[in-house]
Amino acid sequence: MSENSNQLSESQVDFSVKDSWNGGYVGSLVIQNTSSDALDSWSIVVRSDDLDIKDSWGMTATDLGDGTILLEGSGYGASLEPGQTISVGFTASGDAPDTLDIVSPPQDPAPDDTSPFDSDDYAQVLDLSMDFYYAQYSGDLDEDHPIEWRGDSGLEDGADVGRDLTGGFYDAGDHVKFGLPQAYTSTILSMGALEFEDGYRAAGSYNDVVAHVSWVTDYLLRSYDDNGTADLSDDVFYGQVGNPEDDHAYWGAAEDMDMERPAYAITADQPGTEVTAQAAAALASGALLMRETGDDSRADTLIEAAESLFAFSVQYQGTYTDAIPEAADFYGSHSGYEDEIAWAATWLYEATGDEEYLAKAEEYYQPSGTYWAMTWDDQSMATALKLAEFTGDQKYLDDLDQHFDHWLYVVDRLDGTDTNNGLAWIDEWGSNRYAANTAFLALDYAQLLRTQEEDDRADELTAFARDQIDYMLGDNPDEFSYVVGFGDDFAQQPHHRGASGTDHVGADGDNLYDLNGALVGGPDQSGNYVDDRTDYVGNEVAIDYNAAFSGALAGLLDDSIL
Repeated sequence: MSENSNQLSESQVDFSVKDSWNGGYVGSLVIQNTSSDALDSWSIVVRSDDLDIKDSWGMTATDLGDGTILLEGSGYGASLEPGQTISVGFTASGDAPDTLDIVSPPQDPAPDDTSPFDSDDYAQVLDLSMDFYYAQYSGDLDEDHPIEWRGDSGLEDGADVGRDLTGGFYDAGDHVKFGLPQAYTSTILSMGALEFEDGYRAAGSYNDVVAHVSWVTDYLLRSYDDNGTADLSDDVFYGQVGNPEDDHAYWGAAEDMDMERPAYAITADQPGTEVTAQAAAALASGALLMRETGDDSRADTLIEAAESLFAFSVQYQGTYTDAIPEAADFYGSHSGYEDEIAWAATWLYEATGDEEYLAKAEEYYQPSGTYWAMTWDDQSMATALKLAEFTGDQKYLDDLDQHFDHWLYVVDRLDGTDTNNGLAWIDEWGSNRYAANTAFLALDYAQLLRTQEEDDRADELTAFARDQIDYMLGDNPDEFSYVVGFGDDFAQQPHHRGASGTDHVGADGDNLYDLNGALVGGPDQSGNYVDDRTDYVGNEVAIDYNAAFSGALAGLLDDSIL
């Protein structure tokens, strides 16, 4: 959406059909500026069945992909003086509609200074969010591990295949180590620390995020066996530890597990490109972070493995659930694996400067997530942002603007408050997660826009991001915090085996241990939420939920201290 664009209300637009013929018609819109201020630009979002605009004048038309069209003034129709009326129009194919439904715009973004939270609040929550990751550690823990109720676990992981696969993160409230969301989480944590280092440092959490990335990349290095040869055909990557069905049948602490925990291999004969490419991204982004800390030796090790694993991912392509069918019901790949290849290539280009990686990223890039969100399954919009930074190519900026226009003007918002326009809601399973991911990406894009002197658009995205995070922290109609440990009223029963302190999910009472910093799934489409650990949709916690949420907190904190 154009900078400084003002979205018009239904009362300012009059639609009529001026002419029609078999298979087409001319539509006319009379636009009136009913305000006392000049409009440098204007826009409306309309919805009509089978609207197929072929040509337009006085405006541009952009299909938003969800049955709506974004109309923006251009040429003679670009601006309106106070009280001015103009006529714009279009030709379209199909039958002429009786009317165009104008999608009501959201309220103007809340001004930054109306947030009920300050930098100290964001710093506190960011610090808590880092605690959540310590609670997810698997393996041999240090004696001074920050989470007192956690101990050593999963010490035999990999024994069935004769390889040390200890370490890493448990995925959620369970104890499976799923390769795809784990590698994605590590990549996003690195990205947040690289983009918003000042925010992490202001919260005293920089060393923690570095420790988490180091912990996971250590595990990913152990998961990759190149068999000591330069031949990629004998490479093995262990993309998962733990059978999900067996694991989910057990409710108890990780320290007390006694079920078998099989390791699942990805090979040239059974490729799993989503996982291996995402792991390459995690290793490359982790290398950048380690180099920032001055650990060049560690960074070199990670880059070497990332390059080899990326080459394997490109040479041996195939969807990973064919190699690990047990993951299909939990983390099935819907976007394909091209987005992971492009994503990994951007990180390798940034880490090495090798133009071949940039070419590979552009070759595999597709804007598959334009009308969704950045997730463990689809990183195309995050890739678009990195490619926009690297190349300045307008097509990547256009994809990003279309993505954020969708979130700002089309995605439904839950009820907000006097200081919050409400949570942007797209799905019930992890509704907070999607909004937090988009908030993180919006803050990162806002940084790029400021370098291009598009401050108004950057402010708009920052205000949106602040609304999303503030809603989760308690600026919502229920004054409820979806972050364990923050605020006066927060989730007491996140769906988490270890924190529950029980051997049955349905046991009465709140969890025995506070899973501080965990972001629970969130409200349903009506804004309802029940603090009940048996509700694994609304009360789930997961490593991918917190990854971009942590980065967004650092971004808001970074923005507040500039």
